[in-house]
Amino acid sequence: MSALGERLTPLPGPGDAAFEADFTAALAAAGGAPVPAAQVAALASVGEVSPFLKGLMLRHPAMVGEVLAVPLADSVAAAIAPPEDEVEVALRRGKRRVALAVALADLCGEASVEEVTEALSNFADAAVSHALAAGLAELKARGHIETDDPAESGLVILAMGKLGGRELNYSSDIDIVVLFDPERAAAIGMSPGRAVRLAQRLASLLSARTAEGYVFRVDLRLRPDPGATPAAVSTRNALSYYQTRARAWERQAMIKARQIAGDRAAGKAYLRAVGPSIWQTSYDFAAIDDMMAMREQIAAVKGAGTLTAPGHNVKIGRGGIREIEFYVQTLQRVTGGRDAKLRGRSTVRMLEVLAAHGWISQEDGDTMIAAYRYLRRVEHRLQMIADEQVHTLPEEAGLPRIARMMRDDDFEGHLRAALEAVHARFLGLGNGGLRSNPMLADAVGSDEPVDEALMEAFAQKAAIWHGGKYRALQTERARGLLQRLEPALAKAVAGSADPAVALEGLDAFFARLPAGIDFFTRLDRQRVVIPVLILVVAAAPRLAEQLTRRVRLLDVLVDPQFYGRAVDREAQAEALDTALAAEADYEGQLNALRLFGQEQMLLIEVRVLTGSMLSAEAGAQISQLAALCASRALAIATANFEAVHGRLKGGGVALLALGSFGSHEMTPASDLDIVFIYDAADDAGQSDGARPLTPGHYYSRLAQRFIAALSAPTSHGKVFDVDLRLRPSGRAGPLATHIRSFERYHAESAWVWEHMALTRARVAAGDDAVGARALAAIQSALTRPRDPVELTADVLEMRRKLDGMSRQDSRHAPGGLSDVEFIAQFLRLRSGLATTTTLTRRMLRELAAAGELDEGALEVLVNAHRLFRALMRLFAIAGIDAEPADAPKALQPLLLRTADAPDIAYLTADLAERRIAVRAIFEELIGVV
Repeated sequence: MSALGERLTPLPGPGDAAFEADFTAALAAAGGAPVPAAQVAALASVGEVSPFLKGLMLRHPAMVGEVLAVPLADSVAAAIAPPEDEVEVALRRGKRRVALAVALADLCGEASVEEVTEALSNFADAAVSHALAAGLAELKARGHIETDDPAESGLVILAMGKLGGRELNYSSDIDIVVLFDPERAAAIGMSPGRAVRLAQRLASLLSARTAEGYVFRVDLRLRPDPGATPAAVSTRNALSYYQTRARAWERQAMIKARQIAGDRAAGKAYLRAVGPSIWQTSYDFAAIDDMMAMREQIAAVKGAGTLTAPGHNVKIGRGGIREIEFYVQTLQRVTGGRDAKLRGRSTVRMLEVLAAHGWISQEDGDTMIAAYRYLRRVEHRLQMIADEQVHTLPEEAGLPRIARMMRDDDFEGHLRAALEAVHARFLGLGNGGLRSNPMLADAVGSDEPVDEALMEAFAQKAAIWHGGKYRALQTERARGLLQRLEPALAKAVAGSADPAVALEGLDAFFARLPAGIDFFTRLDRQRVVIPVLILVVAAAPRLAEQLTRRVRLLDVLVDPQFYGRAVDREAQAEALDTALAAEADYEGQLNALRLFGQEQMLLIEVRVLTGSMLSAEAGAQISQLAALCASRALAIATANFEAVHGRLKGGGVALLALGSFGSHEMTPASDLDIVFIYDAADDAGQSDGARPLTPGHYYSRLAQRFIAALSAPTSHGKVFDVDLRLRPSGRAGPLATHIRSFERYHAESAWVWEHMALTRARVAAGDDAVGARALAAIQSALTRPRDPVELTADVLEMRRKLDGMSRQDSRHAPGGLSDVEFIAQFLRLRSGLATTTTLTRRMLRELAAAGELDEGALEVLVNAHRLFRALMRLFAIAGIDAEPADAPKALQPLLLRTADAPDIAYLTADLAERRIAVRAIFEELIGVV
């Protein structure tokens, strides 16, 4: 990078007339190297607008030459190097160097806002570290502590505000919080009293004005409960404060918290522990109301000004920097609990991420970033004039100087435009301006006026809701929120396919709802969800009941990350892994897994209900989700299990997926049919943990742990039910199957129905080598020669048993889905077809290509299977098992759209004809049941 002097361009307008002569004389007197005339001219232009910088250059001319001879980064590096002289003097001289270098780079060197604030922040970080080191060294020299190593001190110094975000102002206080870990501090003799005195000494060392100046004004008031706590607070007390009494603005301030000095282990532990008190695990829409209240308090106390330049405060005035920061931090509070990528400290970076994740438009993000940079440049120039922490523009007569420092011929116009752009977006956020998921925009709804009869029925229900009978509506706040929502709810009910049923469903939903304020706040902030809620209560009773127990699942519908049709496999895995990584313990990870699985399933179901995803696509999406959750549940369970029991030599596990899980055809009601297969070295003996187990016991216990990770019900529900009955010997066999036992069983002992099940087997997760052996054993079992007569007899006998048990079940009815699957599996076994596909329709096509099925039969079976599966999936979402005519009216339009049928009567007749045709093919190929 080039030297700073080579980057200098004079400010427009005349320079200070006497500066050149005065500076040249001072430089000569100090013995400094000559500075090129062009650079002196640039310095003179700075001296003309800034008395502070002019005095600094004339008092320290040699330092000016040193700063100009190197890049800005080198001047900062020199200033933050460990001090060789007395720390108080070294830091003040370093601050002078940085202040001069940064100002020249900013005013004349075209340095970016980020370069300027990073340089100032880096020096502040180092200054605090050096001051802490000096205080610890003094305590050790007096024999009060055993070591002066900050890493063992138990002391934690957090930067807050702009320093926390590496966005320090040119002439700024530094907001820091000093904490101490009681146990770690006590271990070296650091008592609470000494920690307090050390904090006071540190603040004094940095802020005291001496003949060398000062380093930074230090503000300790952002510590927990500053009116009642000492200068250094124990981490235990700080955690208790944030968990119980912290106010909204204090939690918001913690978004910027960054450790800059002290014991890193203690700091990491504290920040991790305080995180749940800062970040809600669901979208915190109440943060928007908090933000608007804070803004009004600031305006009431300090004034907000008008959107004009003279006398305007660019920090706290309307459209100012504080509105941008509140805008960003409020959105972070709303979203950051669910998405760790939105917990960053940089204002600009978070605006970029919020736009990239769809929470704000790209245009809004770019506009706010440009305004932020512009206003920060204005703020720095105000402070460079006299090294004062000012944010208010001068009156009309003083504005030309700021315009000159900004190199802006239309300063007032550009400033006003920036302020107006910021303020409009800030107010928009307060007025519900969050972006909505466009997937939901046309879910349900009508622009037609609500008819009087429905309005009367709605009013009768509303009277019940406001009567306080329902638990969720017993507070005035909840009822007030509901009252605001009633017009939108009535409109959505009117737009339903069956308004009467929708209204009754909504009433039942409110009756079951355990709490109201959080739920109604979500609806108020994201009203696009209202039509979806009405659709769910009218068309999908099972889903509605689930939502009353876990309303936070609605968050996933709000998240703009899930725009579009399908969730990318890699993105889905990354999102789950991020959620799991944020949890410190086993239970936390299981809860995160449950929440993720439930949310993703809800997302799929709503996409199907709203018509934005085809039912067939949903089967693949659910199966993809199931495989992901199963693989992570296995990893979580294994890590927890190994911590106690250790590992086995040569050990490995593969999860074999069967049934609809194996064939990628799941519904929301599907269990996970799994065979838990393991291998271990012949001489494995016992595991190497504190509580060793032999291989059989080890993997059976691990299988139990895995099942519990997915299926055990907790306050957070469960992810999927797991069914292991398709393992060798069924319920009589061990939960975990050794790979050799699996190979031997399917080579020698398995029943025909078990081999039929294997036609849909695939490896969903686990060890590649074990999985490969299992698949090889399956291929061997499925391709071996069979007696056609015996096979036919066995398949018919099995179908008769199924028919007798489940004749009223639409899946197993004659000519239904089971018949299609039986045909595919029977032909696969009879032919010995060597295929790796587990998808029923694809298997049928391969069988037809191999001459096992004629084209007419193929078309009938494939089309019937597609329709049967799609309708079955819709019925599963609704939580019913019925014929189309018996389905809720709100679901029937989706049934017709899925079947491409004009009306329910046509669909009913079409299904009957298809079942007759399928059963005829079954009887032709296999026999009469």
